Amino acid sequence: MSNLAKQEIKIPQNISVNLSKNTLICKGPLGSKSILLKVAVVINKNSLLVTSNLLGNTSGKDDLLEAKSLQGTVASLIKQAFIGLTSGFRERLQLVGVGYRANLSSEGLELKGGYSHTCLIKIPTDLKVFCLKPTLISISGIDKQKVGNFTALVRSYKVPEPYKGKGILYQDEKIVLKEGKRS
Repeated sequence: MSNLAKQEIKIPQNISVNLSKNTLICKGPLGSKSILLKVAVVINKNSLLVTSNLLGNTSGKDDLLEAKSLQGTVASLIKQAFIGLTSGFRERLQLVGVGYRANLSSEGLELKGGYSHTCLIKIPTDLKVFCLKPTLISISGIDKQKVGNFTALVRSYKVPEPYKGKGILYQDEKIVLKEGKRS
């Protein structure tokens, strides 16, 4: 268990927090998010405290160890929810290669990435996707995990290759190029 999990988490002014049974519901300017809890959370006026007590009928040494291991995880999830509800999360992808293009259609995100066909990816409803340029994709949302998973899904259609550096890269990613065959 980390020492950060033992500290109180300050609730931002523009976020309201409600606790019902084993679910923490956070509402902010960008939307709302619910977090399923396995440990107890104590709500004060302007802060939260995650305790190492498991919810439900459990007792024993193994349950105490599980609660202590989950305490830091739950605290981290709550902090990420607060950040997502106030400012949101954003990832940018860059398409590198001749003829590699992306555009939005009514059906989803269309990728032209060196294949004989266009790849169509359906966009989840809670994410916002923009094509700033034909070779630059911006993905944003309030849930860090969903933004990261969708970004990884888009990137998996054409993973950067190490010899020419072509593919779908994160915007600030540097590919270390390998040397080709020598003759």
